[in-house]
Amino acid sequence: MAAKEVIENPKTPNINFINFQKQITEIIEDIRHHDKKSGVKKIFGSKHENPHVDGRILGNEAPNNKEVSKLIKQLDKDPTNPLDRLRLVNTVMADRKDHHLQTHMNMMLQASIPIYLGDITPTFLQLVVHTYRSYLERLANLHKHNMMAIRSEELKNVNMSGIDVDDDYDEDENVHDIKSAKTEIQIAEALIENCEIIIQNVKTRMTSSISHEEIEELTIEGKAHSSFFSGEVEKVNPNKQNMIISKAVQAIEMLRQIPLLQSAGLNLAKQLARIDNKLTYPLVMEGRIQMQALKYQMLRIECGDRSARENMAPVFNLAVVAYRKALKLTSKSTPKKSDLPVLTEFGNLTHYGYIHRDLMRFTEEGVKTLVKLGKDSVDAAVTVDDSFVPLQKRLESSLTQLSKDEEEASLKVRFR
Repeated sequence: MAAKEVIENPKTPNINFINFQKQITEIIEDIRHHDKKSGVKKIFGSKHENPHVDGRILGNEAPNNKEVSKLIKQLDKDPTNPLDRLRLVNTVMADRKDHHLQTHMNMMLQASIPIYLGDITPTFLQLVVHTYRSYLERLANLHKHNMMAIRSEELKNVNMSGIDVDDDYDEDENVHDIKSAKTEIQIAEALIENCEIIIQNVKTRMTSSISHEEIEELTIEGKAHSSFFSGEVEKVNPNKQNMIISKAVQAIEMLRQIPLLQSAGLNLAKQLARIDNKLTYPLVMEGRIQMQALKYQMLRIECGDRSARENMAPVFNLAVVAYRKALKLTSKSTPKKSDLPVLTEFGNLTHYGYIHRDLMRFTEEGVKTLVKLGKDSVDAAVTVDDSFVPLQKRLESSLTQLSKDEEEASLKVRFR
């Protein structure tokens, strides 16, 4: 039976991004708790706080750098300041050429804090990707350096180019078997390869920024609030609301591409859903993030992490739930052009489930029901846009094959 929640492989701690996201979420909670403290409590309690709150976790990496000390003091006063956080990471990164793996991780987590606080700009995203890539590069090189001494058959299929045995890699990577190290190398290199694409997407497709104040303006006050003096209902400007939603959707498209930031994307999608519970876009974005998370689990499987097989079903189910909720807000009998993302993406999702049905742990009836639902959705989409006919045909073919498999299984049972 498939696990109900995603459980990461403890043998590959350096690429367990769900754990990293949990760490960032805890830092965000500590930052919000810090903001509620009085001035006296901040002064006397800061030494016992999470060292990520004011960024002092990076202080030891540049002990003689006055700019670093200054920025840490400023973050202690206001840990939500994204520009001070960005400057701190950039200053520490530039202070020396080589940092240890743990420092790269800390810089990566620090760079992610503004995003998780809701301040999402192309500049902040590029910093996250830069620290993320640097972390992955250090991880892969560290493993390769430590494996150089082994010289065994286990090194087959590992690209050892660019590794200098004289480099300083005297540190523990927390992985103690070659198989797990190889898995981490392969996953790291696959993610590194994707970083340039992400950077280009941020530069060319992210045309605006969004701040936590903009989201809060809509979600805390809601679509309308009563005026204290007149008692009249004061509505939020619909053009402004649409603009903020558009910027948030654009931001989520970027966040979902980076495993480290997918939780931030889900949080933003849930905030959008609170603006108007009849919007389908927040649910579509949630479904897309879960599908991206599913692809990461597939990457882990392809790179030798067999334990990730157990995560396919629970992650897939989260995507199904999101799209099913969105489908309830659309009409299959009279679909509109705006319904196409929901209808067609759900169809693609069900076809993906059919292709990987063994990993999803479906029952025969379960996969058949799911594909039928997907085909019904695409049937509706085709009435609006016939470019989706090929997807419709693929789902028809899948249903035909499932029926044949069912008949063959029935015959085998009959003639035993």
